Amino acid sequence: MSTKRKYDVYVAVFHGTPVDFYKYRHTGLWYEPEDDGTTFYAHVTGLEGEFRFQERWNYDPEGSRSFAKKVRVGTTKRPLTDSELVALSKSVSVDNDNPEFNCQQWVQYALLVLYENGLITEKEYNDGVNGMIDATMEAKDEHLG
Repeated sequence: MSTKRKYDVYVAVFHGTPVDFYKYRHTGLWYEPEDDGTTFYAHVTGLEGEFRFQERWNYDPEGSRSFAKKVRVGTTKRPLTDSELVALSKSVSVDNDNPEFNCQQWVQYALLVLYENGLITEKEYNDGVNGMIDATMEAKDEHLG
């Protein structure tokens, strides 16, 4: 049987490329286990209309040269197995029919799934979304636009 554990949930925000505008900032969800388990990172990658879900185990976003900020969301209210965490993440809609869809919207949808499943509170959901928006708006090249 797979070990169940609680996770500290964060939004990882990365600098935008080719310029650091808020709309180019990449985001994903980063799960750090409360015990000595393996970290989990979930996000979508790709271009407009071609996004796909990607999971990464044992990945530390802070090690990336493009890492910008770690936004704390909260701690899961109940323990999850690795497979439950992956299944929840994969259940988040990848809305490739929407030309406005991007990784930031996917993170918002993913936080909503966590809230709807009782894993984070409404306040944590709102704080996570607002913290992500604030972090994307810190883009250093925004004044150039």
